[in-house]
Amino acid sequence: MVLALLVGLVNALLVALILHVSGQIDIMQQDLLEIYNKKYDPSTFLLLMKDFICKHQKIITYSENIESLFTVIALMQVLWNTLVMCSSGFVIVTIISSGENTSTLVKPLIFYTLITLEVFVYCYAGEFLSAKSKAIGDAIYESLWYNLPPSDCCIILIMMLRCQKRLTLTAGKVVDLNLEGFTSVVKASASYVSVLNAMS
Repeated sequence: MVLALLVGLVNALLVALILHVSGQIDIMQQDLLEIYNKKYDPSTFLLLMKDFICKHQKIITYSENIESLFTVIALMQVLWNTLVMCSSGFVIVTIISSGENTSTLVKPLIFYTLITLEVFVYCYAGEFLSAKSKAIGDAIYESLWYNLPPSDCCIILIMMLRCQKRLTLTAGKVVDLNLEGFTSVVKASASYVSVLNAMS
């Protein structure tokens, strides 16, 4: 019971931190879109861009700190949950093939669904962070940066180049946590269940 509570708290903390980073990205994105609505002034523009670059770097650093904090936890969770998904999937297939009462199927089915949901939370958080980090580059691109003098455009282009490297969450710095990774976990557990079923 206590372990389940701790796991839930860790998941909630991860989601809260990712939502915080995403909120900071949204604020920066909105500020970038509004900067070009103001009259161009070279002295204030450079100060604003310096401020944006500092904010962007803080967001990147904060995201990297979240990644380093959760990478080992995410690896353990994904590996453990994949193993549990395989086991509960095997139990479900065994109950169905034995023709037992369907009431015995409810508990393993709920357990399988909840474990799958836990893996999904990690993968969706990684996908959400990656999509939000791409949005900064999109906001810069959609702004009127091409109306600026060439010297100021160089600053913007450097930010655009940095935005091409997305922020990600990984499981043990081995695999990215995204929706594609989630489908891989579900496929792997399904294939292990079929192997276990064939062996029994």
